[in-house]
Amino acid sequence: MGNEATTRLRQGKGTVLRSERMRVVVAGAGFAGLTAADRIARRGHEVIVLEARDRVGGRVWSAELVPGDPRTVVERGAEFVLDGYDVMRMMLSEFGLDLVGTSMSYYEREPRGGDPTTLAEVARCAQVVAAAAASAPPGTAVAVAASAWQDSPAALAAFLSRVATTHGVNCERLSSLSVADVTSDFTNRPTWRVAGGNQQLAELLAARLGQAVRLRSPARSVEHDEDGVRVLTDDDAVAADAVIVALPMAVLRELPFSPALPEHLLAAWRQAGLAHNAKLHVPLDAPAPASAVQSVPDLFWTWTATDGSGIVQPVLHAFAGTEEGLAALEVARGPATWARRAAALRPDLAMDLDRALLTIWNDDPWARESYSAVTVAQAPCHDEVIGAPVGRVHFAGEHTAGAWSGLMEGALRSGVRAADEVLASWA
Repeated sequence: MGNEATTRLRQGKGTVLRSERMRVVVAGAGFAGLTAADRIARRGHEVIVLEARDRVGGRVWSAELVPGDPRTVVERGAEFVLDGYDVMRMMLSEFGLDLVGTSMSYYEREPRGGDPTTLAEVARCAQVVAAAAASAPPGTAVAVAASAWQDSPAALAAFLSRVATTHGVNCERLSSLSVADVTSDFTNRPTWRVAGGNQQLAELLAARLGQAVRLRSPARSVEHDEDGVRVLTDDDAVAADAVIVALPMAVLRELPFSPALPEHLLAAWRQAGLAHNAKLHVPLDAPAPASAVQSVPDLFWTWTATDGSGIVQPVLHAFAGTEEGLAALEVARGPATWARRAAALRPDLAMDLDRALLTIWNDDPWARESYSAVTVAQAPCHDEVIGAPVGRVHFAGEHTAGAWSGLMEGALRSGVRAADEVLASWA
């Protein structure tokens, strides 16, 4: 390929030594790509990060709902920091960013809109379905595992609505693997966010990388052989010793590679489930308590939460899921229908519906999905295959993070793993 990124020195009879410093190109400046690039750069190697957008962070995107009002910072993408986010906590501490409690629980949501049920009853349903899912054969759908629950239909409806909303896939397609250990997700536990916005972590990583981060530079194709790689953009071709592709799965599947990648890897990519989710943020005209309320029939949930000030933000947040759910909320036509449904669900809140903000990740050309989902189409060995390197081509992103897929922690962990793969290959 003629890659000149690496200087080779010849000593003795045919002994070829590489220079101590390599060049690595990273496609994608989300949490995964930036973490990988930062880890490699801090080991003294050269990195170049190519990002299609005019900002870093990918599907982590913080913004002021009401411009100029820092009380209204919202997360248009990934939001909650949950139990076990050890890598994220470590990185936040390194940069001096604070986690703040939300005064509500991501895990416990009051079900409304369907037949009456209780949180305790829904939690019992989750236990029964999780036990059935844990022993179900591969390819079993959540809807099938859910038949193990023979008690309250209202509790089952609330459970299935929440699971489908969270995973962005209906329960007839969603794999029972998604709920095999879901029991703890229905208990009241604390929930956090980054004070001032989660995207700050990406911005600080990018600032430390400096000019290595190139915005408005989408990777268009990847050429690779035993000597190196070349990543083509709209303006040039970046030659390097290795590449880490940290793009969302929906985008990755369409990225040309030359030569083509192994069929077993491409098959795993094709089988990967793509979640359909959207977020809605609505300003509030009056103070509100912290809360978490689920619309059982409409496949969305809402919350009000404290921020770094310790005061509940003047914002209603909402999250919806599945293609069917988003279509019923008419999100393709804008926020109006969903905002009205949210107002009907939450008559306890005074909302400014005219200033509702809608974010749809599946319509974003650089995402085309909210995150990955485990569907019945995926083979049992999916996690071992989907992120496996091919020569000098490595992969990162939440979709490669196994049990942590779909989460900010998964993206960060995948960046660490991909960086260590590259560093080990150079040792």
